[in-house]
Order: sequence, then C-alpha cells, then structure tokens
Amino acid sequence: MTPEPRAHDAGIATLIVARPDLLEIHYHGGIVFNADAVAAVQAKRREVMGDRPYATLTIIPEDVDYSMDSMERDQGHGDRARSQLLASAVVAKASMIELLTKLYLSYYPQLHRTLVTDDEQAARHWLDRQLAQITPTGS
Repeated sequence: MTPEPRAHDAGIATLIVARPDLLEIHYHGGIVFNADAVAAVQAKRREVMGDRPYATLTIIPEDVDYSMDSMERDQGHGDRARSQLLASAVVAKASMIELLTKLYLSYYPQLHRTLVTDDEQAARHWLDRQLAQITPTGS
C-alpha cells in the first residue's frame, strides 16, 4: 500500500496534511493573490481532504500582494452545498492582508468557524479547541 502524500503543490501555496483532521495551507512569499490562483488552491484543498471532516490553518507570509479580483469571488461557494470543513484559522503576517482577509470574510461569511490573526500559536490553539468542541455532526 502506498502512503498518502503529505504535501501537495497548489501553485501559489503548498498544502500539507498535518493530521487526518488538519490541513495546513502555506502560501509562498512573493506571490500575488488573484481570483484564479486562489481558486486553484481551494480546488486542491477539496481534492486532498475529500469527504472527511477537517480544519484548515492558513499561513500567509508578510511579502505577498493581491489583485482586486481576489476580493470579488466567493471562494467558499464550492463548500456551501456539502463540505466537511469545520473551522479555518488564517495567520496573516502583514496587517494589510489581515485586514483584507477580515473584509473578505465580512462580504462572504463562511458556514464554518473562522479566525483571522497574526499569531500562529494562538491560531493553532484556537483550532485545537474548535476541533475538540465540534461534534461529529459539525455543529
């Protein structure tokens, strides 16, 4: 039996299956967020995690940029009908990206629990608490 790959390339990010219930999304430094590139990351996330319940930890380094079209598309639309995504924590190292992420989430509220912060340890602790609290039904 071949073991499942742990790391997956998604263009502007690397997705790492840290545990069966946790996917880490590490964006690369120097990238530009645009709608198509982010959509590719989200598609890869769905492909990698499949139908199992899970949370995501997204790490965005300080030296990234964005295109305005990245704010105009609901990247979570594919999760609305059926999703096992239970919680997402976003660690934004740049205050502008943190602000834009919060603004984006206010335009496109998610069905799962979310946290946006600049503190990776706090995000990891928050995710652990969320996963411990959420029942198998995802409530």
